[in-house]
This record gives sequence, structure tokens and C-alpha cells, in this order.
Amino acid sequence: MTTRNVDARRLNVKGLLIAIGLPVVLVGALVATLLGTGAFSRDSELEDSSLWLWTTPAGEIARVNGLTAATDVRFPLTDAAGNAVQIEQTDSHLLLREIASGKVSAIDLSTLELTGEAETAPGEGVRLALADEGAFIIDQTQGLVNQVDPSSLVAIGDPLQFPAGLTGGAFDTTGKLWIGVPREGTIVQIEPKDKGARAVATEVVAEPRQELALTVLGDGVAVLNSTAKQMTTLRADGRKSVTDVELVGPAETADTSPGTIASVTVTEPPSIVTVNDEQAKTFSISAASSNLLGASVEFHQRIYVPDGASGLVWVYDLDGKELDRIEIDAGGGPVELYHTGDTLFANAVNTNAAVVVSSDGNARQAEKDRDDILGGNAPPEDEDAEGDEGDEDGSEESAPQIGPPGAVTNLRGTVGDGLINLSWDAAPNNGSALTKYTIEGAGDSWEIAPDQRVLEIGDLENGTPYTFTVTAHNAEGQGDSATSPSITPSADVPDPVTTVEATANNDGTVTVKWDEANGQGNDVSGYQIEAIASGKQSVVGQSDTTTFTVPEGALEYGVQHVFQVTTLSGAAASTPSAPSNSVTPFNVPDAPTELIAETASDAAGSIDVEWQRPSDNGRAITKFIVRADGQTVEVDGNTTKARVSGFDNGATVPVSVVAVNEAGESEPATTTSNTMVAPQVQYSDSSSTTSMMTIDYTFDDGGGDATCDLYRSTATAPEKSEPCDGSFEAGPHYASTTHNFRIEISNPAGTAASETFQVKTQDINGQVYFGCDEGMDTIYCRSADGIAIYSAANNNGNSIGKTHSGDRHKAYCWTTGAFIRKGGQETDGNNDYHQGKNDSDIWIKIDYASDAYIPFVWFNIDGVDKNSVGDLKKC
Repeated sequence: MTTRNVDARRLNVKGLLIAIGLPVVLVGALVATLLGTGAFSRDSELEDSSLWLWTTPAGEIARVNGLTAATDVRFPLTDAAGNAVQIEQTDSHLLLREIASGKVSAIDLSTLELTGEAETAPGEGVRLALADEGAFIIDQTQGLVNQVDPSSLVAIGDPLQFPAGLTGGAFDTTGKLWIGVPREGTIVQIEPKDKGARAVATEVVAEPRQELALTVLGDGVAVLNSTAKQMTTLRADGRKSVTDVELVGPAETADTSPGTIASVTVTEPPSIVTVNDEQAKTFSISAASSNLLGASVEFHQRIYVPDGASGLVWVYDLDGKELDRIEIDAGGGPVELYHTGDTLFANAVNTNAAVVVSSDGNARQAEKDRDDILGGNAPPEDEDAEGDEGDEDGSEESAPQIGPPGAVTNLRGTVGDGLINLSWDAAPNNGSALTKYTIEGAGDSWEIAPDQRVLEIGDLENGTPYTFTVTAHNAEGQGDSATSPSITPSADVPDPVTTVEATANNDGTVTVKWDEANGQGNDVSGYQIEAIASGKQSVVGQSDTTTFTVPEGALEYGVQHVFQVTTLSGAAASTPSAPSNSVTPFNVPDAPTELIAETASDAAGSIDVEWQRPSDNGRAITKFIVRADGQTVEVDGNTTKARVSGFDNGATVPVSVVAVNEAGESEPATTTSNTMVAPQVQYSDSSSTTSMMTIDYTFDDGGGDATCDLYRSTATAPEKSEPCDGSFEAGPHYASTTHNFRIEISNPAGTAASETFQVKTQDINGQVYFGCDEGMDTIYCRSADGIAIYSAANNNGNSIGKTHSGDRHKAYCWTTGAFIRKGGQETDGNNDYHQGKNDSDIWIKIDYASDAYIPFVWFNIDGVDKNSVGDLKKC
């Protein structure tokens, strides 16, 4: 069976915001580079078993072949690291969206041509969807679904309009797009057409404003309702199943999954929930709680769970039995699962590691940074997960005691014709993420997601007062209920405002402006402003003028928001206005983290500074500024290290680093460092053998790369030169010799020397032997007066003195020279003057004079056989 490409080429995990930056011009440059090589032809275009994978620190895309588990192409995106991008791909097209700028680029993979560009609102809140049947740009914040040409990105037909705050956006195996509409509690199937998309099916899966997450399966679609703790499954043949699921904490779901079973990762406490129509199972897993525990998928009857914190992909069977632990170097970042055809990919976006898993469960490592391929030799380089609303940061020491949530505050309501709009501020989660709010009143009850803090209640009687209670829930239980004041619906309401404009300011605030509304005979008392993001809605304030500034930090930076304004007349309220334009709140970046300043080891008067990228808070970091005692160095926003020079030796240098984006400079990260000083060295001890000397010394390298040289006496060239480690091995040298040394140490800041010192090799001693001492009465013995010593290893008459049998001498070394016999035929017979000794051409240098040699035939070295020189070295 041929696998459709619609389920391939998709980053599976919810969010899909892999951290990179991708200026469109860079894509064009890279494409031009690859085309110039002639590397791509029809024979090598992207196959069903290959995927392009991203590496964040290197800012690089690599194509990994699922059949061979080998990277066959890579190319860097210059200045790309650090921001976020969404990648969608089929066999023939690649779509890229730069999150920070909103730019979308289309690449034809059969030719690697940059074929189209489009502009979207910057920030998170817009998604791409791509299949063989078509392409979509989905503005989740505005509620707009736009079909576009996958090559040119030109719009096809008019966009489909839905209530603001959509979720999901992925194709099924029939080539239909699925989106979720939480404000209506529905999911919608959309079909791409030649003249524009059309909605072909709408299915109610939840009460309005509940938290929905869609997973497009190999057969149908599964919708997790975290608020009601239910999973709805719709199959391609029309079957619909609703099943209760056990959710005890925050959940992660994949956008697409290749199998027919929906899998949910519960991150706290770690567990897996699987749903196959009416059958739901829950089993715990061995992973630790972590925000790097990602969305799981079912692949060929196995559940794969990515765990960036432990650097593993956990593998379980459908009953929860652990089958395998696939190791992957995650580098402290997320591990994402993707699928295409019959292959599963695990990608560590913070490192060059990836894993390819075949249908039989065989896992193979796939390094993305191979150098022996097209685009190789690109140097690799180096964000943090965001929690759900209600999560609280902090170390274990500072974390509050976990318990049920607190009560909501500022519970209020506005009224319209037969309706009431309730809104409130978030309840404290008390250490456990909020899971839902329950609302009761008017004889009814509702459950809505924790990010939906606005509820419209209709079908009420005008003139009848109502009160409502709102209660927050988390995994630990429910909090105290808050009760609204008495609220009375009325048909006497003002008109809505007509035009709403929003502007994101560089101080983290957002300014919302609108036209004055017609009160229709009622006094307009003010306006209520709601902020809407993907899956989120809340009231951010009220104003008695036609402008309102949302305070700094009230909205999530880097996430698109639209705003609706409701006209107020006392407690009466108009219907909400049409949504404003989309804006992405932003502020100056956070201060750089993990700042380290160190002495530059290879340059005097310099320090090396390194840091970790902070959160950009909604706008790309364009540069870092390093300030150090009057010196300033600027580096681009993808570089996290710098060298600052020009200081005195031994100076203490205060250092600060700020990150800069469109909003300005961050708060500084600060530290201090010292520059290099001249080194110092001192001789401490020595030991020796008969030929080698170990010389120990103490040193201070002054903070620099120091080299130590061992000099003999007054020599100008060193005997040894090496990086300083506190010890020299000198030799081989002759035995029984004394040597004068000094040690010099140098670094870029200066040179120092030790005092001259002496080191001696161990003595080798020996004794002269000649047979006359044993009473031999030969012609030679009667006439000889000793053994001659020569100035060279020969006996050609250059004797420099005499030694006698029994005399002892230190031996320095041996050499070869004239051949000497230990005796021979004389007139009084054949005499042996050194029994057991061999005739030899070896001569021994001894301590009689500066150059004094004696035949080995007449010299025995202590402790060894008569015919052995032992440890004595050759001269």
C-alpha cells in the first residue's frame, strides 16, 4: 500500500516552535548555493522516508534519510539561531515561518527554488498546514483559515472566518484539514479546493470555552477535552466515540500520530493515557516530571515518549510494559517526534543528535552534523519551555506547598439582551497547574478551560437578577468558590464599537483604541476590553475613555493577541466588537544567564566572556553588548561569546552583558574577571635513575597559556619545551653525572626563570680486574705496572694514565673501539688474564679524567654479569 504524503512532513509535537530564526533572504541564499552545486536532480529529490530536521544552536537544517539513518544534506541558515520557526514539508514543498517576524517562505524541493513569500502577524498564533492537496496559513488568534498556493503562497479564494482563538490545524489521510474552535466547542473539517477552501463538516465535541487539543490520527481525529476529561474520536467511516480519560495533571498531545490509537502524555505525575475508540487505558511511566517530557505517539503498536530531561525516548507496549529506552543526546532541550511513511524520527533540537526508528522498533542514531556530505563543515553551536497559565516558577526551595487552588478574584459581569457575560481574574494555582473552572448559576453549570476566563451565558430573562459562582480546579482538588454580585440582564443595551486598533509598545504594554460607541439613549459608562489568543480569552481591563493600555506583563510576550471591546452602560453591555488587528506583545529581553568572564589564556590584557541566551520576550535579539571597564564590544544576536581587550596585566575587570531587541536593552548580567599576569616558577625537587631525571617544580601560569622550558646550565636553547605541568622528564643522560639546570616559564604577559639547580644521575660503579693480582707469574705480569687508560676507545699509544686491578671507578657510558683480547699465547704459554670474560671491542668511559676510557675486558660493572654493561648507556 502506498502511504499518502499528507501524514508525512509534519512536525508532530504540539506547538512545533523549534527555536531558530530564518530571514527569508537567507533561505534564498542557501537555495542558490545548493543549486549552484548541481546537487539536486530529479533522482535525488526528497523521498517519502526522509525528513528535514532542525538544529537550534547551529542554525541548520539537515536532511535525514529514514532508510539509511544517515544525513545526506545539510545547510546552515546564517544568523538563524535563537528565534523560532515552524517547518512543514511534503515530498515536493517546504514551508517555513519565522515566528518573530511572521515571514513565510515556500521552497520547491524538486528544484530547491525559493518560490514564494508571505507576511503574517509576528509571534506565535499563526500555523502552517501542508499536504499534497493544498496549503493553509491559519491565523488562530484572528480565527482566519486561509488557503494558499504551496508554491507562491498567493491566497486562493476568501479566508474562512471562525471565532477568534482557534486550536490545531493539521491534515488527515484524506487530505482534509482539521481545526478546533474552543469558543464554540466544535471541530471543523475543511477541504482545499481550486477556488478556495470550504468547511465540509462541523462536529460538536465539547461545551463552549473548554480546553481542546486535536490529534489527527492515521484513521480519523481524536479530540482531548482536558476540561471535561474526555476524549472524542471521529473515524473516517463516521463512527464517533466519547470516552472518559484519567487526567491527573497537565497533558501534552501530538498534532498528528501515525497510528489509530490516540496517546496523551501526562507530565505531572508522568503517565500515559491511550484511547482506542471506547477503550481508554492509563499507565505510569518511569520518566521524571519535567517540562521536557513531550507528546507521545503510537507507532506500530508501541508508545514512544520523548524525554529531553533524561535524553531518552521511552518505549512501551500498549499495556504499559517498558520495551526499550532509546538514548539521544538532548542537550537539555526538547526531543520532538515526527513521522513519515513507515519511519519515526526523534530529533533533539538543541544538539546534532537524531534517531530513526523503523516499523519493527529498531532504532538507529543519525548524526545531523556529518561533514562528509553536501553542506558539511558547518560549525555547530547553542531556551526554555513555557508553562501553562497558572504554573509558577521557582526552585524547590522557593516553591510553595502544593495544594488546591485559591479563589478567583474580581468576578464581575456585564449584561445584554437575555445574556450575561461573566469574567474574572485567574485563581492562584498553589503549585499545581489549573485544569478548569466550573461556573454555576441560573439553574445550570459549565466547565471551561483555565485560559478561558470569560463566559457568555444566554437564554436568560431580562429584568431577573442572577448570581453565579466560579470555582477553580487543579490536580489537588477544587478551591473556594467566588460568588458574583447580583446581575440583571436587560434589552436596553448600547451599540458595540465599530473599529478596534491595537499597538504593541516597546515597554511590554499594548495600547488598544476604538471609536466612541452609540449608547442608543443610554449613557455609555465605559468599555470592557478582552484579550484573545490561541485557546485563551480573558478580560484585561475597563476604560472610561476610548483607549486602554494593557499593563506590562499582563499578556504573554511573543504570542499573538487580538482584542474585543464591549460597550458598557452601567451593568448593561453591548455585544463584543469585531476583533482588532493582531499584535504580539514584546518587551526588552531578559538578562543573559550563566554569565562567565575568564582570563583570556592566549592574550595579555584580555578577558573572554560567555553567556546563555535569555528569553527574547517577543522580539528577536539583534545583538549583545559587552561592557568592561570602559571597553565595549558588540556581537550579533546569535553569538554568545566575546573577547574584550586593552586592559593592564593583572587588572580586575567588572563585566556586564545586555541583550538588545526592538524594545531596547535588557537588565545587565554582571560579573568580574582578572587579566593575565606574568608567570612564576620555582624548582622544588628531583629524582633520578642511572639515565633519566625527573625534575619537579611549582609554577603559577598567571592565568595564561604558559610554556615551560628546561635549560642546561647557560645554554641559550632549551633542552625541553612543553606546556607547564609541574614536572620534566630529562634524559637520557650518562650515569654518574651531575647537571646544572634552570627552568623558564613564559605566557603572553611575560617570562620568569628559576634559580640554577643541580641534578645527578645515579652512579654506576665498577672494578678493574687483571689476573696478575691472583699470583699469575707470567712474563707479562712480571713486567706490567698496571692497566693503561686512554683518551679514546683505542690503544694506539695515547695512554693518559694507569689503573690497577682492584681499583674502583664510576662508569659514565660505553662505546666501541679497538678489539681487546683477555689473554693469548705467550712464550710461557697461553694465558687467560680475566677468566669468564669475553674478548670485546667495548670500552667504558670512567671518572679518571674528563675523557678516560678503559677496555671492558679489564672492567666489571657492579651487580651484573661480567659480560653485561647493565643499565649503562652508549656514549
